[in-house]
Amino acid sequence: MKILIIEDEKPAARQLERLLQRSEEFEGNIHGPLESIAQSVDHLTKNQDYDLILMDIHLADGPSFEIFESVEPSAPIIFCTAYDQYALEAFKLNSIDYLLKPIEPNDLDRALQKFKKLHAQSQTPELSAAELLKALQKPIEEAKSYKERFMIKLGDRIISRETREVQFFYSAEKASFLQDQEGRSYPIEYSLDQLEASVPSRDFFRINRKYLIRFEAIREMHSYSGSRIKLHLQHCDDDDILVSRDRTAEFKHWLDS
Repeated sequence: MKILIIEDEKPAARQLERLLQRSEEFEGNIHGPLESIAQSVDHLTKNQDYDLILMDIHLADGPSFEIFESVEPSAPIIFCTAYDQYALEAFKLNSIDYLLKPIEPNDLDRALQKFKKLHAQSQTPELSAAELLKALQKPIEEAKSYKERFMIKLGDRIISRETREVQFFYSAEKASFLQDQEGRSYPIEYSLDQLEASVPSRDFFRINRKYLIRFEAIREMHSYSGSRIKLHLQHCDDDDILVSRDRTAEFKHWLDS
């Protein structure tokens, strides 16, 4: 088995190598790691004789799916990432696995068992570059149940707001708030991490530690220093909303999807 690792974090790449070397399901050679989109495109253009690729989604110069705009790998891919919102239905249907960091040895073993079984039966399907891009841009909305409404307690009253009415969620003074289309804010008993997992990522994006926004909430966007983006939101007085540096590339892709 000839495996290529594409991972920009050296500790994560070393840990993945150790897990592979300790796995009873692995026997062969490990190549890489490649650390960027540019490096991966250059390498895969010249080398396509891998059996399997283990790839992180977030690389040094952007999301790894940009690799497939330039090259179509012949090997199946197992994604290894810390972000569960990118779990892809296309890969599950095509028996390509998706492992969440920190990767457990048993999870990696099961992924390798699946690959070996499919490889032995010569049933491993291939995705075209266009199909792969489309799949990577679309999380599993059908397979995951998202909140359709939020219940809000106001004194002894309880009211509800439909998720489709929410413009953005934000945190302030160690509390979380929901703001609707009319600019009304309500305290809610969820952290932004919990909210991010509760709403569809095709509709909402976590731009930084304080804001989880819907596209329609954006009133204006401006370029900022260091290739960053500054936002002005509807019915929001905060004039210092910046997309986090490590999320800028992904945010641009979300805007264009």
